[in-house]
Amino acid sequence: MVKIKRLGHVGIFVKDVEKARKFYTEILGFRVSDVNEQGIVFLRCGTDHHDTVLVPLPQDGRNSVPAERTEIQQISYEVDRVEDLKAALELLKERGVTIVAGLRQRGPGNDKTIDFLDPDGNNIQLYCEMDQIGWDNVSKPKEHWVRKELQ
Repeated sequence: MVKIKRLGHVGIFVKDVEKARKFYTEILGFRVSDVNEQGIVFLRCGTDHHDTVLVPLPQDGRNSVPAERTEIQQISYEVDRVEDLKAALELLKERGVTIVAGLRQRGPGNDKTIDFLDPDGNNIQLYCEMDQIGWDNVSKPKEHWVRKELQ
């Protein structure tokens, strides 16, 4: 079995690279590390060279993903505190970003989350306070999961 350490990066097909770059940098605070010769934008939110990659949808029909589909269920990024989620939610609303779900808890992991759409309709989630699995390798029992809307 391969031992995975953590999520490394997510590649997202985008219809408009510049619009996506502005969304991820100007609204979510990512930084551009590089742009390659194919126009692929490598972004980071930490110290890794990249954790999010914006890939233009192919225009020639070869090796392509249909433009009307989103291929990702969600991309989730951790923030430090619930206050950061509240501030992000207000900023997203101010910028006219489509909010999928406000501040809430949805069960497994008991993390607090907000969900919204990027310019290509991908579901982006910000979260904090996720349960950690300890030395015994056991998650909290289902009856301890919390599902509620938060203020």
